[in-house]
Amino acid sequence: MSLKQKFKLHYGFDIKELKKFKDGYLFKTSKAEYLLKKTKMSPAEIVFIFHCHQHLKDNKFVNFEKIVPTKDGCPYLIFNNNTYVLIEHFKKEPVEFSEKQLANLVEFINAFHSASSNLKSAVGARYKVQYGKDRIAARNMYSMFTKLKENPQLIKSERLKNIILSTIDTNIEYVKKALEILEDDRYLDVISRSMQENRFIHGKLAIYNIHKCYGKLRLANMFDLELNVREKDIATFVKSLLKIDKNFDFEDCISKFYVTSYDDYKKCLVLAMILLPYEYFSLLKKIIRFRDLDWASEGFEEKIKRICEKDQYKYKILASLH
Repeated sequence: MSLKQKFKLHYGFDIKELKKFKDGYLFKTSKAEYLLKKTKMSPAEIVFIFHCHQHLKDNKFVNFEKIVPTKDGCPYLIFNNNTYVLIEHFKKEPVEFSEKQLANLVEFINAFHSASSNLKSAVGARYKVQYGKDRIAARNMYSMFTKLKENPQLIKSERLKNIILSTIDTNIEYVKKALEILEDDRYLDVISRSMQENRFIHGKLAIYNIHKCYGKLRLANMFDLELNVREKDIATFVKSLLKIDKNFDFEDCISKFYVTSYDDYKKCLVLAMILLPYEYFSLLKKIIRFRDLDWASEGFEEKIKRICEKDQYKYKILASLH
């Protein structure tokens, strides 16, 4: 059976046009456009995502890229031993970062977080639970960074060793400050409250995952949803703005997310999550894994420089926490 035939059988749409598009296929019907996207997620993981999408719709939040189920309600399609999900496809406009638009973005994200609470359980869903992962990551970062600083001979390339030693102290400082906040018992209180609310978050809520579509804001990339504290989403969003404008007033922006429940610890928690140098940490893990490959060292050097240059905005965050 061809893909067109299978699509017609399972979704009931007559295809007017079909073309390969990135990691899937773009379908045009008489009424709309759809993207059949290949995914590595398991059926149980897709069921969880689809359940979250349905929950948002039930709570009147509808401006996001939705999974379109088959005629019998299945949120995925198996074709040639590959798993696909069908999503709505719209023409997207990037969101301009301005003071006026920022107020709209914060209101939009707050509406999403309001609609994403009180999630009910779903049969067959594999839930992605990420509570407390930032604290675990921070501990692992601190352990690795201090070990490398004390044992630089773990890196065989002299040039690579020098650039790591010249950048690692700053990253240790970021992690130490973040750990002070993440090890506070109030972090567990925030987690406990989020668990009681049974809230899921976007997971990758950077400004580039919010688009304008027919004059309205719309959430894209809705496949990384997870059970976690909303501060993680806020941190991801604010971090994406700081990468655009390092002089952006991040503290004022964070306060706008808390209409009634603002406290200083939540602001510090968001800043701690922004401080954590995940890219630097990930790269150092690769360097240690491939430390015997001399040919890889030059590429790693350039990546370290690039990451550290991008992270320079963190000095202001660190200063605000002292």
